[in-house]
Order: sequence, then structure tokens, then C-alpha cells
Amino acid sequence: MSIEFDSRANTGSKKTSPSTESTQEPNAYAWYVLGVFVLVTAFNVADRNILNALLEPIKTEFGASDTAMGLLVGTSFAAVHILASLIIARWADRSVRRSIVAGGLFVWSGLTALSGLATSYWQLFIARMGVSAAEGCGSAPAHSVLCDYFPLHMRARVMSIFGFGGIVGIGVGMGLGGTIAESFGWRAAFFVVGIPGAFLAILVRLTIREPLRGALDRPTDEETQPSIREVARFLLGRRSFIHMVVGAGCHTFAGMGTSAFYVSYLIRLHDLPVGTAALTYMLVGPLVGMVGVLVGGFAADHLGKRDVRWYMWLAALSSMLALPSSIAFVLWPSEWTIELAGHSLVAAALVLIPSSFFGTMYNGPTLAMTQSIARPAMRAQASALTTGSYNLIGMGLGPLAVGLINDALTPSLGAEAIRYGLLVVGLMHLQGTLHNLLAARHLERDLMIARNESSERAT
Repeated sequence: MSIEFDSRANTGSKKTSPSTESTQEPNAYAWYVLGVFVLVTAFNVADRNILNALLEPIKTEFGASDTAMGLLVGTSFAAVHILASLIIARWADRSVRRSIVAGGLFVWSGLTALSGLATSYWQLFIARMGVSAAEGCGSAPAHSVLCDYFPLHMRARVMSIFGFGGIVGIGVGMGLGGTIAESFGWRAAFFVVGIPGAFLAILVRLTIREPLRGALDRPTDEETQPSIREVARFLLGRRSFIHMVVGAGCHTFAGMGTSAFYVSYLIRLHDLPVGTAALTYMLVGPLVGMVGVLVGGFAADHLGKRDVRWYMWLAALSSMLALPSSIAFVLWPSEWTIELAGHSLVAAALVLIPSSFFGTMYNGPTLAMTQSIARPAMRAQASALTTGSYNLIGMGLGPLAVGLINDALTPSLGAEAIRYGLLVVGLMHLQGTLHNLLAARHLERDLMIARNESSERAT
């Protein structure tokens, strides 16, 4: 038995049937909201990931170790971000989500610019923790808003398009940041990437309308605001949710842990200057990943109409297809280059392309399904728990693990140590794939329970 998503337009009443999800198609304004939130996500992720491109010059100037830099870009940032996200999500589930996103964007953009004024590791650390806290205003409220503009049968592609902004942000933060740093210094990169976000915050506040909460999932009666404990109990009672979050955590552990040091890897072992290394990674990493995240979202919605388990099967399959390429990238001999259009290119960079394409596909289906399992009045908190949990594993521990392995092996292996840090952490994709498959076993049942509960609460 499979759950069918009816994509026909609903030309009747604005209220939905108690037993089924709304099939009303989104209008042009809904797509505008999605487009603006894609830009917000791009700034969110650019301000977060710019530090990955600047790791080497900052490390050199402040005399920091790889472990210290891993703490800065990973563990400390993630811990503050998760705590702030949970508090802000609770606020967002009972307040105006549009204004929360706009205010957070203004603050984190300003603090990103101020990071360029740091004169010590600890000054930079404090500024980055402020960025981390403010960025808690980004994803969770936006996810909740988008679920009130788009019905369930479109949410994987919508979340993938939303995630597309994150891939753009990685490209801007690392590619643009590294290029500016090479020409004008790493401090200028923070100024250029941070300041424009303040203007986008004004656009969000003035042009985005707050939608009716839960309008596309059930009749629009008010639902009692659940506590974080109630949300956690509800979601942890769904086995598919647990496996989806743990699986995404393993994938982000591997993905964020390795990508934080990819530019450093190209600098240390392939002798590229910081700007060239960052631009090279942007071209074969984030730009290719943009295509992959969109293909994954559309493919998941298409296949999910036949069998809802495809949302997780696709996440598992794509991760396994990405793994061989990522292994080849970090083990590729430093001296191997290719000639293209009269230029000598690092061959290892081209090897990364399949990994970049397939490695981003899990994100959209995972976010879509965790949001669809949750009740409308708990979606911002559900998003915070979802992204917070796997960011704790991925962002929090991935870069730190790479840094610890690098520092432990450097005395015996020198610059080659970074290969093994990247390799060991990247293998966590295998564990993530296992949890994707386990999530698929329970997904159909948990979605049916969520739909039936919504019907009972509506009647």
C-alpha cells in the first residue's frame, strides 16, 4: 500500500477536507516567497561558510591549530546555533515568522561584517558565535512558512529549491570570499559578504506576507501551541523521523566535516593560492551541487507519487553514488594535472564532480518528510529539532573530527595528514545510508498516522 499525492488543482472552498491534504496549487506570490527565502538561505549559508575559505590565512595570522579552527567553524558554532534555533523556533510557532526571519538576517549579516574587525582568535570567536545565534532565525521559521504556501505533494522539490539557496551560499561564501581574500585580505571578504544581507532583510520585512498557519493541511481552526517537550515526544515516537535525522546527521558529518577543509586540502597538497583553491572548489563543488539538490527534490516528488518510500530510497542511493568520487578526490596524487583550454588544472578537482552532484540529494526529501510528519503548529520547532540534531552531528563534530585527525597525524605524515582526516570522516556516508533505508521501512506508516491525527483533531 502506498500513499498517493493528488496534484490536481482544488477549485472548491479554501478549507480542506478533514481526511485529506489540500491539493490547491500555489499561486505566483507563493513562488515569489520561495524565491526570496532562497536568497535568505544563500546569505545564511554564505555568512556561515565564508570562514571555510579563509581558514588558512586566519590560521596563519592567529597561529591557531586545525583543532582550534575545527572548533570555530564546527563544534562551537553548531552548539550555539542549535540552542538558539530551538528557542527561536518556539517563538516562531506562535508569532510572526516573516519578521523573525527579517530581524535575524539583519543581525547575522551585520555580525559577519564585524568579523572582519577581529584582531585575535577570541575576538573572531565571539563574533562568529553571534552570527551562529542570529542564524537560528533563518531555516526553521522559513520552513514553516513554506509549508503554508505549498501542499505536501510539492514539498520535496520546494525544500530542494530552498536548499538550492544554501548551495549558492556555499559557492558565494567560499568562491567569492577566497577570491577577495587573495586580493584584499581576509578581513575585506567578511565586509563584502556580510553587508548586502541587511538590505535583503528590509525586502523580507516589507514584501513577505505571513500565511495562515496550517491552511494547506487541515481546516484552519486554531491548534493549541505545543511545548518543545511535547514536540520532541511526538516526533521521537515516529521511527522514520529518528532514522531520517540520524541519517542526515551522518551525511552532514561527512559532508560538512570534509568540505570545511577542502580548500585547505587544495592549498596544502596541490599548491594552489587561496583564491584559486576557493574558486576551484566552488566550480566543482557548490555549483555542481546546485544541480544535484534540484534534481533530487524533483525526482523524489515524482517517485514518491508511486511509493512514498522513494523519498528515503533516493537519499540512500544518491549517497552511495557520491562516496567513491569523494574518496578518489582526497587520495588523488598531487602531481597529476590536466590541460584544458590552455590552462593546467588540478585533476583531483574534476574527480569531485560526481560526489558534489549526488551528495546533496538527501537534503530536500529529508526536510520535506520531517515537516510532513509534524503537525502544523509545531513545524518550526520540528525543523529546529531536525536541523539542530543533524547539525550537532554534522557541523558540530565533522570539522572537529577532521582537525583532530590532522593534528594527530601531522607529526608523522606532515601535510599528507589532511588526506586521512578527510577520508575517515567521509566514510560516515555509509552509516547515513543505512539509516535512510531504515527510515523508508517506517515512513509510509508514520505519514498515514500524521494524516489521520490531523483529521481527528480537525473534527
